[in-house]
Amino acid sequence: MNKSIIITFANQKGGVGKTTLCTLFANYLVAKGKNVIVVDCDGQQTIYEKRQADKKKYTDEQVKYNIQAFSIANIDNVKNLMSNLRQMPGVVLIDAPGNLAQQGLIPLFAHTDYIVCPYQYEITSINSTVVFVRFILRLKNEISYMRSKFFFVVNKFDRRYGTEGEKKLWNNTDEKLGMFGSVTPKIDQRAEMQRYNTMGLMNSQTGIVGPAFDHIYNEIFGKEVSDGQEK
Repeated sequence: MNKSIIITFANQKGGVGKTTLCTLFANYLVAKGKNVIVVDCDGQQTIYEKRQADKKKYTDEQVKYNIQAFSIANIDNVKNLMSNLRQMPGVVLIDAPGNLAQQGLIPLFAHTDYIVCPYQYEITSINSTVVFVRFILRLKNEISYMRSKFFFVVNKFDRRYGTEGEKKLWNNTDEKLGMFGSVTPKIDQRAEMQRYNTMGLMNSQTGIVGPAFDHIYNEIFGKEVSDGQEK
């Protein structure tokens, strides 16, 4: 049996859009034909609650993937969860809480294959992202089997703004983060992104997230074997 690929959306800075992107990426993967399960580990359980609301709102829509709410308060429960998730075929997406003090994050990240880290071109967000990257690198030094790889996603990008000095800082940030992982194309700030649901991508959303999600997808699945031939 094929084991799962575990992808965690995380950053210690709130408001960067990890919950939104996690949901949209689940919709994206399902459209690609992947078996998906979402585990909502954020304390607010936004994705899980949105699914409950969506089932009432979109009564004619088929539910294409499951969403499970899970608390990481107990570290042993998290270890068992990650072990069980690893045995499930398909793709597991995890929406992680932003509080790095929670001990349950350690086994969660230790067993994660890819970390998708959204951030914004704003000094607080950049600084928080740097702290988060250092946290993960420290874990990798302490946990010999940890193999998590980073994807960095500039989210809520407004192309109308930015002084010459700010753009220089932004480019420098991307270059520095690129030393620790893969930097995706930017995701623009658009109203359509706030209208997401857990049932599927809107056409307008596909155009916004497509370049970033295609980048992630191709790096993870680009060498899949299909019908005995490498894609």
